[in-house]
Amino acid sequence: MPSEYARTAAREFSTTDPERAHAFLRRAYVENVMRIQGSRDGFRMRHTYDEAGPLSVAVLKHSMAVEHVSQPLGRLLLARVLDGHIERRTGGETVRATRGDVFLVAQPEAPYTVAWENVSLQLVSLDQAVLASVAGGTTGSEVADAPGAAGVRFTGCGPLSSNAARYCSGVLDLVTTQVVPDAGAACEPLVLDSAARSLGAALLTTFPNTAVARDDAPGTTGTATGATGAEAVVRRAVTYLEAHAHEPVDLAEVARQSRTTPRALQRAFRAQLDTSPSTYLRRLRLERAYQELAAADPARGETVTAVARRWGFGHPGRFAAACRAAYGRSPQEVLRA
Repeated sequence: MPSEYARTAAREFSTTDPERAHAFLRRAYVENVMRIQGSRDGFRMRHTYDEAGPLSVAVLKHSMAVEHVSQPLGRLLLARVLDGHIERRTGGETVRATRGDVFLVAQPEAPYTVAWENVSLQLVSLDQAVLASVAGGTTGSEVADAPGAAGVRFTGCGPLSSNAARYCSGVLDLVTTQVVPDAGAACEPLVLDSAARSLGAALLTTFPNTAVARDDAPGTTGTATGATGAEAVVRRAVTYLEAHAHEPVDLAEVARQSRTTPRALQRAFRAQLDTSPSTYLRRLRLERAYQELAAADPARGETVTAVARRWGFGHPGRFAAACRAAYGRSPQEVLRA
């Protein structure tokens, strides 16, 4: 979340005083009018907060029935219901969510109303610049490479389908349990960059927005690229990726370095290599990690986790599975060989 949030929201805050609780929420999020219902006896509110670069995660537990009418947040906020139920209303759209459901709290520039009773929420924020970069450089059903991608706007706050919602929850599990709370993972630039981009891609896949053209005809292209042109585009892109695999990579920059558009870059990789630039980069980083493990000396304190994190793999189990699938050996076997 923005720095204003970090300055006003304690890492952990709890109270049994409703007025103190709601003053905290107004400072931490945005000015709003709250209407409290029910008995104040036994009231409890607890709010925890953590951040890692462009990602932040908060968990709010609130025991009373509340309706609040809020001013615009000024930032994108994703919510997942951990317990209870909540109703969110804005711009004529109503989203009713219960345990396990995901939804966008509101458009950054739009006021909104939410009502809940004895609810527990996970609230996740992603820097808008990351989302714009993902929108400009990655495709799902296809992400448009129009200039508007930089100003991507969500046109609905509910998920497009139950499958999309499950996918989003899976990415949230990774981000909120394996990256943000893990100081070791969060301090590795490639791990953090990968997690932030994964969440951005999940948001663009899960919720309707202006950057994703879902009904593009498969035969259309953003830029005419013949077979020879596609080969040149892929050759330039591969050269750039191989030189920058150890750094956070913006696929929109890869497209610029390849003298094409993000969409045409995706099409060229699919035509020439039957893969995407992102998948190619992950395979390249896996290869580099494998080579580093093979050359490492465990007697000097080198570990699989450290090598994996340097190359953007924040989840040890997934790194091990990818290593076995690609090379037929576990990372530990490679390190000890």
